[in-house]
Amino acid sequence: MASQISNEASFDQLLDNLADGFGREERFQANEAGAKEFVRIMKPKVPYRFNLRKGETAHLRDSLINVEHANGSVDVGFTNKSMKGYIARIINDGWTPKPPGGRAKKSNYEPVAGKHFWEETQREAKGKVGEAVANQLKSAMDKKVHSQ
Repeated sequence: MASQISNEASFDQLLDNLADGFGREERFQANEAGAKEFVRIMKPKVPYRFNLRKGETAHLRDSLINVEHANGSVDVGFTNKSMKGYIARIINDGWTPKPPGGRAKKSNYEPVAGKHFWEETQREAKGKVGEAVANQLKSAMDKKVHSQ
């Protein structure tokens, strides 16, 4: 039985690296990998119109963005430009049309059902996003362990 540790300094360095945990950049890379997977799954579900309306420069599907935060987290959403987030919410949730002028007490129009693409994507992506984040964190941990 050995009574001493060979390469004690490198072993201590390895333990120090592992004890530091994940830094902001590693958390960001892992969260970005999860966000990219979420966007990849969501893009085909977002309704697409082949003709742009007057004044539009991008389709709703093309306005999906990732927003990086200082703590390393990443949010997925729609850009504010041309009110795409507002439009996406209406299409996702549905709406009740109002008559011209909006003055009638009771609307003769039936509510328009939402597409619920966001909820569908959340259900479908749940395991896949977690797997992408876990794979990225595992590679970051492997780099820390093998950098010695």
